[in-house]
Amino acid sequence: MSEAEILSHLREADPDRLLCVLASPATAREPVAVLYAFNAELARVASSVTEPGLGMIRLQWWREVAEEGAHGKVRRHPVAEPLGRLIAARGLEPSLFDAVIGARELELDEAGIPDPIALEAYAGASAAGLMRLCLDALGVTDGASREAARQAGLVVGLTGVLRNAPFLAARGRTLLPRALLADAGARVADFARTPLPGPARRVTGQVAEMAAGHLAALRAMAVPREAVPVLLPAALAARTLRRLARAENDLSDRRVEGPRATAQWAVFRAALSGRF
Repeated sequence: MSEAEILSHLREADPDRLLCVLASPATAREPVAVLYAFNAELARVASSVTEPGLGMIRLQWWREVAEEGAHGKVRRHPVAEPLGRLIAARGLEPSLFDAVIGARELELDEAGIPDPIALEAYAGASAAGLMRLCLDALGVTDGASREAARQAGLVVGLTGVLRNAPFLAARGRTLLPRALLADAGARVADFARTPLPGPARRVTGQVAEMAAGHLAALRAMAVPREAVPVLLPAALAARTLRRLARAENDLSDRRVEGPRATAQWAVFRAALSGRF
């Protein structure tokens, strides 16, 4: 798959991260796009299987792709092939892929996520883990960049759980912590309603507050310029948090997504300024 084909794949699978790739320097685009395409494949697993066991088999297949890539072997697959080549060329550690894939197993667990601590662990392993992989692929290994990626990944991961809550609720599922739902008296089905009932808004507000705390930590850092392309998804997450606050934590409000042009502006402004 060529760089153009990877970008075309992302246009369908993850248009938000495609924006981030397009706003990145030319040297960063292909490796980051390949990893984003890999992430999109993982994200599809939970929504495309009828039984958790089938999803676990698919996730294990991607583990094997990473292991084989580390030994110079690639599988014939539109995403696995460029991923294997990237792993071999950049010396990416299979253990980092294992952490990202492991987080996706929670999406197959019908028990869901128990509490806010487990939710942060999920966001740290999935979104922040992906950012760590992107840094390594670009050869950015300093501690400040890695800490920035951790904070940015938590913002992105937590905000992503909120954005996906209505879609998952329509299928009777959620990644929102069971403890927060119970404390607020909210039901999973509430997140599929328009407008969102008060208990569901309270849970949304609590998770948004968690994300905002990590965003504040990111903004307080001196982010190395080399890390900025990897952190760009945090600019979109920050935009979502602002719009969600204006909508009084109603995830069903159309203002939360807003015009695509403002999303583009948020990403390119962050790319130029290094501020999120």
